[in-house]
This record gives sequence, C-alpha cells and structure tokens, in this order.
Amino acid sequence: MKLRWLILLLGSVGLGGSLGAVPAKTNVPPADVFALKPFEWLAPFPRPRLLPATFPRETSVAAVEQMAFGYDRLWLVVRRRFDTNTGPGSGRLWVFTPELNRLEAVRGAVAENVVTDVLPHERKLWLAAVGGVGAIDTQTFSVTGYNESRGVVATNFAGLGLLGDSVAALGRNGALFHLPLGGSDFVRVTGSVPTVNPRRPEPWTHFAASKHWALAAAGTNVLTRHLQAPQWLPVGGELDRGSAWLTPARVQCVTGDGAGGFWLGTEVGLHWLDAETGRMENHLAVPGVKVAGGLGVTAAPGFQLTPVAYRQATERVMNGIRDRMRERARRVRARREGRELASWVEATSRLPDGVTAVLQDQTWLWVVCAGGNLSPGSRVLLYHLPSRRWVGWFPVGLPVRSLAANARHLWLGLEDSSGTGAPTLVAVDKMPLISLPQGRWLADEIRPEERGRRLAALSPKERAVYAFFAGDAAKVVELLAPDGQPRADVDPESLFLLAFAHDPLGLNQPERMDAYTTQLQQRFPDSLFTELAVQVRPKPVVASEPVPAPAEGETLEAVIERHDLNGDGKVNAVELRLWRGPEAKVVDFDRNGDGTLDREELSALLAAPKL
Repeated sequence: MKLRWLILLLGSVGLGGSLGAVPAKTNVPPADVFALKPFEWLAPFPRPRLLPATFPRETSVAAVEQMAFGYDRLWLVVRRRFDTNTGPGSGRLWVFTPELNRLEAVRGAVAENVVTDVLPHERKLWLAAVGGVGAIDTQTFSVTGYNESRGVVATNFAGLGLLGDSVAALGRNGALFHLPLGGSDFVRVTGSVPTVNPRRPEPWTHFAASKHWALAAAGTNVLTRHLQAPQWLPVGGELDRGSAWLTPARVQCVTGDGAGGFWLGTEVGLHWLDAETGRMENHLAVPGVKVAGGLGVTAAPGFQLTPVAYRQATERVMNGIRDRMRERARRVRARREGRELASWVEATSRLPDGVTAVLQDQTWLWVVCAGGNLSPGSRVLLYHLPSRRWVGWFPVGLPVRSLAANARHLWLGLEDSSGTGAPTLVAVDKMPLISLPQGRWLADEIRPEERGRRLAALSPKERAVYAFFAGDAAKVVELLAPDGQPRADVDPESLFLLAFAHDPLGLNQPERMDAYTTQLQQRFPDSLFTELAVQVRPKPVVASEPVPAPAEGETLEAVIERHDLNGDGKVNAVELRLWRGPEAKVVDFDRNGDGTLDREELSALLAAPKL
C-alpha cells in the first residue's frame, strides 16, 4: 500500500490541486489568515513635516529617479509621465536651487538627453546618458560630451562613481571606463565584468565606487575589483548568509562608503561589504506569513459581493495559504538536507523589510524600506554609522525612488505611478531627527528578553501561528489544545493549525491529524480551511504496517511506480529515504543539482553497488 499521505513531504507539498466549485454560503469577504503582524522593533520619529517642491503645472511627473546635491543645487533625473523613451531609472535633467526656491528643467544641449545617473565632482555635474557620458560646468553650464571618439565605447550605463581620483562609468555590457586625473579622454579599464551566466546574460544594473574599489551588481550577482587589479571577483553567497529566505537576494540599490566599503540594499535587507577582505555585515528582515483577506481590490462603499466575487476573493486567500504551506515544506526539506536557514518569523534585525534606496550622509545612513502595512508607501530609517545603532524611522505615503542630502535637509524623490498629483520631490528637516538623544538609539541585535516580552503580549492564537511557522509543532498543540482537545470556542484556522501540526513535517502523528481534520469538516463544513484540509486529507495508516522493502532487481519503471509518491516522475529526498533508509542522500546521485533524481540519475543509483 502506498503511503499517499506522505505527499505532504514532497516537492508539491501540501496544498496542491484545483479548487472545487463549492458554492458560497456567505457574502462576507474572507478575513486575514495567519495574521501575525511583524513586530515593530524600532520606534518611529514624531512625524516630520514634508516640505514639497512644486514642479510646473504643465509637467506631470511620474518619478524622481536619481538625485545628487552639489554646488548649492539639487540635480534631479525626472521621469515625466508621458515620455515614451524614458523607462524606470532614467529621465530628463532638472535642477532645484533652494535659495531661490526654483525648480526647472536644464536647458541647452542636454535638454533632450535621456539621463540615467548624475555625479557632482570638480565643479562639474557628470551625466551618464543614453549615448555617452557628459559633463556640465556648474558655473557656465557649458557641456562636454564623451562618446566613442573620447574613449567611451558604450551607450547605456549602470552608473557613475569616483574611483580613486577619477570619474568612472560602468556600461550595462560590463565595460568599465575612467577619466584619469588630468586626462582629457576616458580610458577603458582592462577586463570587462564577466557574465555570470553566459546562457542568460543580464545587463549590469547597479554600479558604485568606493576609494579604489568598484562594485557591479545585476539581480543576485555582485562583483568587486580594485582599480589596479586584473579582474573582477564574485562576492558569492555572503548576501544570503543567515537569511530566512529560500530565494537568493536580489540587489536593489548600492552606494560606496568612501573608504573601500559598500552598502547594498536587497529584497531581504541591508548589507555592508568590505571589498578588500570580503567581510559582510548583514541586517536581514524576515518574510511575513500573513495572508491578507478582503476582496484584494478597491471596491466602492456598499459594494455587495456576488458569488463569483466571493469565490475569487476566497481563491486568492486559499492560494496564499498554499504558498505559505509550500514554503514551510521547502524549509523543512532544506533543513533535513543540511542547509542552514534562519527562522522566517523570528527577527534577528530591527530592519522591517527589504531595502530599496540607501544614502550615506557623513556619519549617518539613510535607509528606505518597503512600506509593509503602509504599502504602497515607504519607510525612511536613520542609522548611525560609528555606533552601529538605529535612531528611528518615519513613513512616506509614496514609494521613495532616490535620496540626496545637504547640511540641513534630506531630499526624497518619490514615485507617483497612479497619477494622484501628489508632490514627487519633498524635503525633510534633518535636525530634529539627528538630534534625538542617544539613549533612545537601539542596537540592531534583538535580545532574547526583548523578544520574549513581545511574544508574551500576543494572544494564544498569534503565538500558535508564530510557533507553527517557527517549526515548533508541540508548542502549537500546547497553546491551542492544552488538555488534548481544542477549546469549545475554537475557530477553523486553529483546527487547521492543529491538524497540520501533526503532519509529517511536524509531530508526524497521522491519526491525530486525521482526527483534527474530521473535527474541522464536521464543525465548519463551509470554511475555506475545511476545503483546503479535505483536499489533502491523509489516508489513515495502520501502525503495524511496515514500509514496503525494496524488491530485488527492480526495473527503472518499477522503481518510479513504486517510490514516486507524488507522481512527478522523479524521486525526491523524502521518497529516497523511505526507499533506501534514513541515511540515503539525494546529493550522492543528483547530477543536475535540482534536489530530485530523474530517470537517468535513478539508473545510476540502481547500477551502483550496495554498501
């Protein structure tokens, strides 16, 4: 007899299958599921006043993509709403003069150039533009262009930076150019940035320089090199060290610290890299487990749900639950295969979310995170570099695309993708923020006693959700069924958690899982949790029934038929252990590294001598 209930352990773990056409018994949208709100480990600032700078009425701005403050002016790369040849990250050059409170487009030779980055240096504003590199004299506004005839054989750029005493530009194709001190033309640095995956080459999207070191990034790939070194060096998997995420970290922003180090913002957190030693300092956020309920779309007041709308909302929530359960299974499988993973609910850093923008401002670091429950806005955090402590944060109603600072103000370049007409360039007075008493600053590390106080303040249901996704199935039972039976006022989500706390990924007691699933079906027949649990309800297994022993001389087809429990045509790690014993390892025969054994790999396993 095949142990079909063990499909919960396999690659498609847990909650696969299509939804049946169960009629809606209510017109109330589904509530939030696994409603464990991320803890606020950092206190907010008293909300600062945002001072807007107004663009001309006839200019509809989608986003301020890049900014730099230099020579008493704020230089901006502005993406206008109806421009057809400027995508995200690029735009037209504008300038704001604070003393005159004047915001205007830069006229003249660069007016129609598509700009991707700006860099003030040596009384000039350097531009990375489509077609080449340019330099504007900030006093006369005369322009010097650098293209193929001046040593720049690239037309699209990942960014600009100061590499030693020279201006450097990295082409998206990996070619690095710099203008030596006192030189008149750019020189190409020997050796392009290598393509990490030749089969799927990605253009380099981020570039930063710090002292004599350069950094290039694209997606999950990060490389560094010294100006005098012969080649680029990959950073490796250091960005993911200690991460709770199964997917590699994708870089979203970079900046140099001016001393040979780099700050990187990724989808999973904030990272500091010492380029010379390769040492990495990670501040990592944890993935959220909450599945948002409701309709999932904006509806007019008084909107009456139809059965179709109700079903669509329910399917969206059920798919969210499936995703969390699959992720839970993948994490358990990864741990059993020896991979170290941090908890996806137990935070190790005060950082609330992934980082989308970062700016070093002397001894301060301004960090922009996704808005979380403030979505679609952002959070702006302040970090004190010498003490390595967080100072506070404040919310912004729109996504922050770029940052700049002078002695008095922090400038925020915002994105107004929906066309609300809200200001896209605002200034914040820094003084009240950086003057917060040091006694209120917080180290990034979260101590166990602080975490314990936060957990103690949660309801038993919230603590059960926390324990379930932290991998403590026994704690789930202790909280939701302290006497062996669920409370009389138990809800369907609690019964669902109790059932799956006993699945093979948890306590591995199929008879208890079956009992809780039966209670869920009897007490809450119309619940979406019932529908989900019934779809994957395991078949009871007699305790005395042994796991079938492998037959001698099995053919390849017989092996697949006998041991492929989830029907994907392969044998994964759990199926292999059920077949060959607890010491069997997929990695011994997994030639393509996908975590399973296909037909060719199974043939090699069958041909291998038995120990």
